[in-house]
Amino acid sequence: MLNPDCISFIRQVVDKAATSIGPVADAEILPREAYVSQQFFEFEKHAIFAREWLCIGHVNEVPNPGDYLPLTILEEPILLLRDDAGTVRVLSSICQHRGHPIVGGLVEHAPGTPCLHGARLVCPYHNWTYGLDGRLIGAPGMEDTTPVSELRKHIRLPEIRSEIFHGLVFINFDSDAKPLAPRLVKLDREFATYPVEQLIPAHVFVAKDLHWNWKLHHENALEPYHTDYVHKGYHNAVPSQLTRFCDYEDGDGQVMRSTGFLIEDGDLFETKGRRLPEVEGLTQEQRSRVMFVSIMPNVVAVVQPSFVAMTLINPNSAGVMEWRRVNLYPKAAIEFPDFETISREMYDRQRVIIMQDQVTQIALQSAYQSRYTPRGKLAKLESAIPQLNQWVVEKYRRALAELPA
Repeated sequence: MLNPDCISFIRQVVDKAATSIGPVADAEILPREAYVSQQFFEFEKHAIFAREWLCIGHVNEVPNPGDYLPLTILEEPILLLRDDAGTVRVLSSICQHRGHPIVGGLVEHAPGTPCLHGARLVCPYHNWTYGLDGRLIGAPGMEDTTPVSELRKHIRLPEIRSEIFHGLVFINFDSDAKPLAPRLVKLDREFATYPVEQLIPAHVFVAKDLHWNWKLHHENALEPYHTDYVHKGYHNAVPSQLTRFCDYEDGDGQVMRSTGFLIEDGDLFETKGRRLPEVEGLTQEQRSRVMFVSIMPNVVAVVQPSFVAMTLINPNSAGVMEWRRVNLYPKAAIEFPDFETISREMYDRQRVIIMQDQVTQIALQSAYQSRYTPRGKLAKLESAIPQLNQWVVEKYRRALAELPA
């Protein structure tokens, strides 16, 4: 529960954030407290992450019945799985006996590695066993206190509310949250001719202990102002002057901008002139540019003709986050004879850009501690930042309206 002094501080920050939305010529960046204050981050967890739709992965990360992928989202251990009937579900990983995680301790899963597989979910602490639908199956040694037949009547792994949007799996910890799809209408139109649900996750990379605020990650991804300088020589395929920003309206769940390729049939991460097969069915426009998408609050997607790079953000504190990056390819690319070599070369180039961004984000986060941090005026190439700000300020105001005056 937030105390009165904390609520007063949050109101002050949100009031100052009013100048961070609107036309890019008039908007400022958010107040520095929104990036560095742990007190404000605790408010964000309540106002945003406890009630908004969070993407946790792709359905093809659990391609077969019995596949399950352990994940931790906002310190909550969960299981993304496909049950015996082929239905994708999201269950709590917390055993309903003593609270030990189903995966953890004696049973480990290295982040970034393929999913596990089994006909049952077994807690390694006392061997309580659950079906892939979460129902309790076995609880050894309980006969003297509570027969298993009785336990089965009311004990199961909690199922977390989920929705699948073009193959992307989202969860929401708020049972009263409105459905996801209506807020992603613009992205739905983009994916109508881009079959994301058919793509295959071939490379998954995990990075922890990243020292910058989660909002900075979105801002950096959606503004191309920095690319000619920070990524000089690595971002030439999509020059910033070919950027177009998409309209943003109240209630939207995504912020989008596209940048055209300098040459026909370009690719942001192409190396040595070698290419992978493109996704089939794309429009000519989709084949001529790369689309950058923030699905707020935790996804940054880079949508290219050849593959989709999904960065799933998991904030730990005001100034520390982690991400899980999933590269999704069409089947034709996976089956291409030189797929491993070319995709690795492309990722090596992608990784250079990632590391360049990390340097700037760490420096920004550190500098935002300064009393001299400006409410910087924005360039036209930063037009997505007021849109991102509009999304978060809307959530801040909604949550504040529910708190004591």
